[in-house]
Amino acid sequence: MIDLTDQGNRYLYSCNNSCNVLQNSIVNCKMKRFLHILSITSMVLLSCNKGDMIKLEEDNGCIERKILRVDQHGVSIADIVTINNLFISNNIDINKYRYYKYDHDSVQTYFPPFARFDSKLVRVDQYANELRIFNAGRIFIFKNDVIDHIGGNATNGTSLNTNPKLKIAQVRKLFIDAIEQYDHKGSQYKDTCLSAEFGYYNLNAGTGNSTEVIIKAWRVTRKNSTYPAEYPVAYFRDDDGKLIYYFNGIIVG
Repeated sequence: MIDLTDQGNRYLYSCNNSCNVLQNSIVNCKMKRFLHILSITSMVLLSCNKGDMIKLEEDNGCIERKILRVDQHGVSIADIVTINNLFISNNIDINKYRYYKYDHDSVQTYFPPFARFDSKLVRVDQYANELRIFNAGRIFIFKNDVIDHIGGNATNGTSLNTNPKLKIAQVRKLFIDAIEQYDHKGSQYKDTCLSAEFGYYNLNAGTGNSTEVIIKAWRVTRKNSTYPAEYPVAYFRDDDGKLIYYFNGIIVG
């Protein structure tokens, strides 16, 4: 007689074994696929990281990373109080600007009604994402404490992030090279300590085009030099290290 129970058990065992093999095959396939995707992702990330690195020469001499906040004004405390009062009374936001110059004078007109009036002038820096826009200065002129003229355009800000690509040592090398190119004095600055500030630069400023083209940039000067005696000063693009502007008080590059 044929033992149907035994044959049935063998059949079930065979089916279960086949299912296990199939399941293991599916699991192995999924794992291989996952590892393949992970490998591709790692290669993409590595490629992106390499793309973010700028291969430029470095100078490991003295240089500091300067951070200048919007509330670190360049005028006296007494002048800050005066400017704040002027701005508030004329509905100007005092939190948007860094004051770096203040002039107060009395002006006599030489035409009718031949009046004398009080004149106050304030020069300010503008900021975006808590970084200074180096060439977006504005001028506010007050006549008898009432706003009479505003020079410069208000910035619309930028969506650029606040992370630099260039290393501080690369920035120093770029500055020394610029001094050598325009002043032939690179060797005289090899032991000079420098100051580099990271921020933004509007490429359209001063061109007559009011549309902002803002890039990330570096502003470099001698350490502890202050406006207006801080020459030479240079600005460099952060994305490729190219010189934007160089000025030594006479020569513009």
